[in-house]
Amino acid sequence: MDPDMAQPETVSDSPQRPLGSRAVTPHCPGFWHRGGRHRARRCRVDAGLAEFVVCLPVFFLLVIAGVQYALWSHASHLARAAAETGSQVASGYGSTLSAGAQSAQSFIATTGPGTLTDPQVVTSTRSGDVAQVTVTGRAQALIPWLDLTVSATSNAPIQEYRTSG
Repeated sequence: MDPDMAQPETVSDSPQRPLGSRAVTPHCPGFWHRGGRHRARRCRVDAGLAEFVVCLPVFFLLVIAGVQYALWSHASHLARAAAETGSQVASGYGSTLSAGAQSAQSFIATTGPGTLTDPQVVTSTRSGDVAQVTVTGRAQALIPWLDLTVSATSNAPIQEYRTSG
């Protein structure tokens, strides 16, 4: 190739297209610019901001849902443990059903005083051989209109002395 016939070199801001070419940026469809970096960069930042504005509330909603599930699960476990404690006390030798209810109430008050709201303890016997304790309440709600009722029932055989024969 003859050096006199060499074409002049052009300076380009991108290796894909020469300086002065028209291109559409992928982040802003329909936005024509003439090799300017600032407009393309601003357009990409605006697209990132829009994605952030859409994704941030979804992220917060997922976090709140996870915390709400943890509160409900904790209240459910507390109700189950209180019902088991109450049934064990109520079924003890020489114990009464009211002692089982009192034990379940004190377990809720000492273990998780704010976890289970409006706790109600109901005791009963089934066929005279089994003490049954049911604990019902509501889990704490982060969303005011959300009602998460928790209930647990535990049965234990009544311990008594029987003579054989």
